[in-house]
Amino acid sequence: MADQTAPDEPQDRVETTASGRVIQLEPADSGAYAGVNTSRRLRRRKRMPGLAMLPTALTLGNAISGIAALIELAKAYAAMTGGNNAEVYLRIEYAALLIGAGMLCDALDGKVARMTATTGRFGAELDSLCDAVTFGVVPALMIRVAGDFFFAHNSGFNFDTKLLWAVSGLYACCAILRLARFNVETEEDDDHSSFRGLPSPAAAASIAGFVLGLTWMHETFSSFAGGAWPWVLRIVFPAVCALIGVMMVTRIRYAHVFNRLVTRKQSLRTMVIFLLIITLVVVFGDYWKLTVPALMLAYVLSGPSYFIYRVIRGRGLLGRRLAVAERKRRRNERTPSKA
Repeated sequence: MADQTAPDEPQDRVETTASGRVIQLEPADSGAYAGVNTSRRLRRRKRMPGLAMLPTALTLGNAISGIAALIELAKAYAAMTGGNNAEVYLRIEYAALLIGAGMLCDALDGKVARMTATTGRFGAELDSLCDAVTFGVVPALMIRVAGDFFFAHNSGFNFDTKLLWAVSGLYACCAILRLARFNVETEEDDDHSSFRGLPSPAAAASIAGFVLGLTWMHETFSSFAGGAWPWVLRIVFPAVCALIGVMMVTRIRYAHVFNRLVTRKQSLRTMVIFLLIITLVVVFGDYWKLTVPALMLAYVLSGPSYFIYRVIRGRGLLGRRLAVAERKRRRNERTPSKA
């Protein structure tokens, strides 16, 4: 009797390479090669589509700003070890301004990509990688350098150095986790009107503004370098930086200020408030080292403030009325209408 093979049993496939060598492959329905040393002709490569020049250039400008800020912070640390405080102030200011330049590039690249209809997965991944450098690594190093300059350099305590390293690592990890979560949870058709958690550019600007405010006080008031201030900063500085880092991985909603102001029609009241803010910024332009921390502090606190407002409203009389009205609406939808 002739050998019979079951019709549903997969058959092994045999391929011959260009050199005449026979290789054994997996069954046809598995879709995977059993051999490792296969010919290049048999390999399937997924090629990346063409790049959008202007959005990609803006995204890379964000990365260049971050690299330049890292160099400035390295120079600040070198000046600190040499006892040149004026150079430390200057280099920290440059690093903060470079973070601002990275924020500008980060705000424009997505907008330009949507305007030119060149959005894609590659741009999103490249943007997150550049953000990890400018808004993750740079602020973490700034925490380490500024903390060492303000209270840990001459303290003689090993604990200060360990605490600064721990807070720096915590901030960097939170920034990277926040960017990874943003890539996974954000849909392609998202309007980007709000964020879940403090956005990494705002967190980096908050760290930079906090450090700028401390440098202004350190430079203006000679008594700030001595007395009880270093002991206060040993507690306040790591706590504030750690809190900003943790806020990035929370679920508290923050408004996307740039998109809401640019892509939506605003009321007259919003326009008046915006003009008042611009006026205050111009008036206190000479004190920009204090203006930037104040604006960023207001933005960081806006998320928890709105969250507390929603909790109070939900537990109050208005919240109960809204809940009753919602349940009534759903009950009416489930009840079939009578002809």
